[in-house]
Amino acid sequence: MAALLKFADDQGFGGSRLDSLSLGQGQGPIAMKMIDKGVKEGTWVVLQNCHLAVSWMPTLERLCQELNPDGTHPDFRLWLTSYPSQHFPVSVLQDGVKMTNEPPKGLKANLLRSYLSDPVSDPEFFGGCQKLPVFKKLLFGLCFFHALVQERRKFGALGWNIAYEFNETDLRISVRQLRMFLDQYEEVPFDALKYLSGQCNYGGRVTDDWDRRTLVCILEKFYCREIVENAQYVFSESKTYFCPSDGDYDSYLDYVKSLPITQHPEVFGMHANADITKDQQETNQLFDSILLTQARASSGGGKSSDEVVSDVAEDILLRLPKSYDTEEALRKYPTTYTQSMNTVLVQEMVRFNRLLNTVRDRKS
Repeated sequence: MAALLKFADDQGFGGSRLDSLSLGQGQGPIAMKMIDKGVKEGTWVVLQNCHLAVSWMPTLERLCQELNPDGTHPDFRLWLTSYPSQHFPVSVLQDGVKMTNEPPKGLKANLLRSYLSDPVSDPEFFGGCQKLPVFKKLLFGLCFFHALVQERRKFGALGWNIAYEFNETDLRISVRQLRMFLDQYEEVPFDALKYLSGQCNYGGRVTDDWDRRTLVCILEKFYCREIVENAQYVFSESKTYFCPSDGDYDSYLDYVKSLPITQHPEVFGMHANADITKDQQETNQLFDSILLTQARASSGGGKSSDEVVSDVAEDILLRLPKSYDTEEALRKYPTTYTQSMNTVLVQEMVRFNRLLNTVRDRKS
């Protein structure tokens, strides 16, 4: 949502030109008024959490179908956010521009995204802290922690007992709190920072006691005095991952880009065999997704998708013409010096016969 608000500001649609609403019980009439205002005045409308307003989705579908370019302000935009839901109108998905926001795969890609996202990418924010060297160190540690807790989900129960949806909002609020605390206090309030990030921002999503304990223990490694005092504080035994020394914004980007694409389980504090579990889980997920695309027999006695496709193919096969008689064509249109098209005709007939035979062979 923060990225959308920043995009709206950049496009000149911030403040009063953008109306936002989180859908839920009783919010339908308010949303309709926002859309009606946007259509007339050319404002942007953002409706969040559409998956929570299942009963209002048919109304939303009708409103979108009734939008007429002739009667709609050219600046009007309707933004919809939702988790995957079977109740979301298919016609709206088909007619709209679809975007997904998922964490990148791998520590390197995750760190790179954090440093290229707001507010870390803002030069004023990155270089404006009163305790700049301390801020840069703790900021890198926080971004690494964010990448780490997200990547642990790939290990299934070895990573977390429950798969939590940590996202960019958790990192963004933690980063802003880090900057604010460093500016307001003479000494770095490590205890306060660890409590806010570990128990509130990230810990607020954690429901399992052992997962919460694990989260706090991991954070202890990144929000500590050693990361500030040591020139190159290491995050793994192999020393592949460490907190780089004080530098400008580009130097941190260069270090992140130099990291390996795939990470060893030791950076997560796990045995090398943990990768086997992760790879098996990813493989199972891949094959489960493939199986979902396969046809399933209809419980109502109708034809399955495979049967329908087979019938269509059979119909096409019956409509295919017979193979051409090339010998008859040669007798009727012999190859002569003055009739070069006769040669081309027979060659094309041979190629077309090969195509017909291929189609028949594939069907059988």
